[in-house]
Amino acid sequence: GGGGGGGGESEGAKIDASKNEEDEGKMFIGGLSWDTTKKDLKDYFTKFGEVVDCTLKLDPITGRSRGFGFVLFKESESVDKVMDQKEHKLNGKVIDPKRAKAMKTKEPVKKIFVGGLSPDTPEEKIREYFGGFGEVESIELPMDNKTNKRRGFCFITFKEEEPVKKIMEKKYHNVGLSKVCFGLCFQSAFFGERVTEQNPRDNRDGSVAKASGQRAPVKSSFWPCILGMK
Repeated sequence: GGGGGGGGESEGAKIDASKNEEDEGKMFIGGLSWDTTKKDLKDYFTKFGEVVDCTLKLDPITGRSRGFGFVLFKESESVDKVMDQKEHKLNGKVIDPKRAKAMKTKEPVKKIFVGGLSPDTPEEKIREYFGGFGEVESIELPMDNKTNKRRGFCFITFKEEEPVKKIMEKKYHNVGLSKVCFGLCFQSAFFGERVTEQNPRDNRDGSVAKASGQRAPVKSSFWPCILGMK
C-alpha cells in the first residue's frame, strides 16, 4: 500500500502544474473502466517507469469516475514505452493512453461549449454575460429537432483566446438562473473538431453526451479535457 493518506490537497497538483502540456512525461488515459481506482492506474503504469503523479477525473456531482485520467512519469522514456506497447488492458478493459503533449492544440482556442444552460435563457443574457470577458464573435444555440425547442447548451466563439482562459479559471459560472459548466472546442489533427469536457454534467434531457465517446448532438464529439485547465 502506498502512503497516500490524507494528501487530498496535493493529489493531482503536479499534473495541474503542467498547464500547457509542456511536460514530456504527461499522458492522458482514456477508456477506463468506471471501477478503476487511482491506485489501479498508478500500479499499472508504474511498470513502465516511475510515476510522479496520477489523477482520476471524477464527476463533481456523483463522485463517480468519468472514465479518464492523467499520469505523469518522471522520465519521458516511460511515455515512449507505453506508446510502444500495442494494447493496454486494465480491469478487463482495453484503455487508451495518449501523449498529452501531442494532443495539445496548436491553434488558439476561441470557442467554448457551455453546458447546463436553461433553454429559456435569452440570447441577450448569454451575450451580456460572456461579453464581460471579451468580444463575442458568435453564439450557437442548437435546437432539438423533435421539439423545436432550444437544447440545454450552447457554443460561444470569441474574437480572441484570452476570454476563454479567463472563463476556464472558474469551475462553474451563473448565467441567468443556470449554473453552467464548460468545455473547450478546438480543431485537432487527431480528431477534427472536438469539445473537451471541462466539467461535464448530464442535463435532465440527456442533451449532453457523456465521456463514453457517445455522439454529441451537434456535429462535434465530446473529448475529455486535455488542456489541463481548471
